[in-house]
Amino acid sequence: MSLLRALRDRLREPDPGSSTAAGKVLPAGNHVAVTWTVPSDYGGMTSAMLRRSRAFAQDTASPVRILTFDPTLDAAAARTRLSRAGELVGGTLLQHLWEDLAAWPDEDLGVEPDARPAVWPRADGGQLYRSETDEAGNLVRRLHFRPDGTPAAVERVRGRGRVVRLVDRQGRRGRRWTSIWQLYADWIDRILPPGPTYVVVDSKSMVRPFARLDRPRTVVAHVVHGAHLRSGATDPHGPLSGSRRALVQHLDDFDAVVLLTDGQRRDLLERVGPRDHVHVVPNSTDLPRVDPDRPRPRGAGAVIAQLSDRKRVDHAVAAHARAVERTGSALRLDVYGDGPRRQDVEALARTTRGVRLHGYVPRAADRLSEASYLLLTSRSEGLPLVLAEAMSRGCLPIVYDVRYGPADFVTDGTDGFLVPDGDVDGVAARVERLLRLDDDAVRRMRRAARRTAEQYADDAVVARWAQVFEAAMRRADARVAGGAVPVTSSPS
Repeated sequence: MSLLRALRDRLREPDPGSSTAAGKVLPAGNHVAVTWTVPSDYGGMTSAMLRRSRAFAQDTASPVRILTFDPTLDAAAARTRLSRAGELVGGTLLQHLWEDLAAWPDEDLGVEPDARPAVWPRADGGQLYRSETDEAGNLVRRLHFRPDGTPAAVERVRGRGRVVRLVDRQGRRGRRWTSIWQLYADWIDRILPPGPTYVVVDSKSMVRPFARLDRPRTVVAHVVHGAHLRSGATDPHGPLSGSRRALVQHLDDFDAVVLLTDGQRRDLLERVGPRDHVHVVPNSTDLPRVDPDRPRPRGAGAVIAQLSDRKRVDHAVAAHARAVERTGSALRLDVYGDGPRRQDVEALARTTRGVRLHGYVPRAADRLSEASYLLLTSRSEGLPLVLAEAMSRGCLPIVYDVRYGPADFVTDGTDGFLVPDGDVDGVAARVERLLRLDDDAVRRMRRAARRTAEQYADDAVVARWAQVFEAAMRRADARVAGGAVPVTSSPS
């Protein structure tokens, strides 16, 4: 039995003396989330981060700050967009590096007293940044502007690195960083408040600067949202995903490393050896007031995924086509999402009856109340949030059994269907099987799916985070004090 399934059983009948049963709340202090950006068409990782931040803010009754670093992000527009969507509420605040730098007063910019103004380009019509490239299209310089049009910072490309210079409102050169990592470190040190602080790093791009953060009473936890092994790896010692090498390299530099499934934790520890600061905490989901028994067309399928190589939405469309052929039914497949493979998926959809591409739709999960089943055909996963979103609405998942997540979430034939990785015919066969089940069997599966999703509610997941933070603070205190890091039992 997986650890997450054991957790479900414990949550159904909690021990009266346990911290979960006692309504354990997060430790008092400052809570911070770290991500690279918040794109307009964000997917599961960003959605999970935003939801966790809102849950933390509600639990602590204090703000949770979300730090972003993408130089192309319009932070003001992102705040407006997220607030309107109900994603940036309940005490969550978005703080952006480049917007912050642009607001610094001139006296904080490190300008030498005898520095002379230089002539700099100004912004065009509210421009936030301007990228300058060479004849080959390679970035050579980026200017970041203030609302008044003056440049606040200048990035220059030096080989594979960046040199950043601040500029005051008179055009005088100020402080200079010889690497972007130095800038990140100084900004983080400037804005993080004193006292107990709990930082959760969601972005794999930000592993390096936060792994080296060394501040008193500050915990740094890294959440791994995807597989650390390459797709197709056959054992825990297989090749690492390029984007996860930093995770393994800096594993012991974090006070806590949080994985979404027990299977991934087991594989990681098989590779690196025992670690007591590697935990399992799943993402939480909302539980909409939806009756799982509500009528819906049995042949209505859905996909919510980025149109990318990793998500393999073309497999879902191909499976739908084969299911139509096998059953002779007028099935429907609604695809919500956008991405680099959009043209390919569109071309395939034009030749496949019943497929509709909707592009990126905010809160697309709400559409799952009208769908009978969800297709998920990814190469790899962490713990797909869309599974919980579907199951909470009585929409049955039909999903490739890949590393990691699906098998920790779905019990085959009980609350959904697991299909061998890459088996398009197998997906079509499960759609056919669902169509042929009697109404009572389908009703039982939809109710079971809802019960599964209930175990990933905010309060249960926040209680897990509380345990992780307490153990991590003991580790952080010992690290800063220069003593031995205590061995603690993992709440996972």
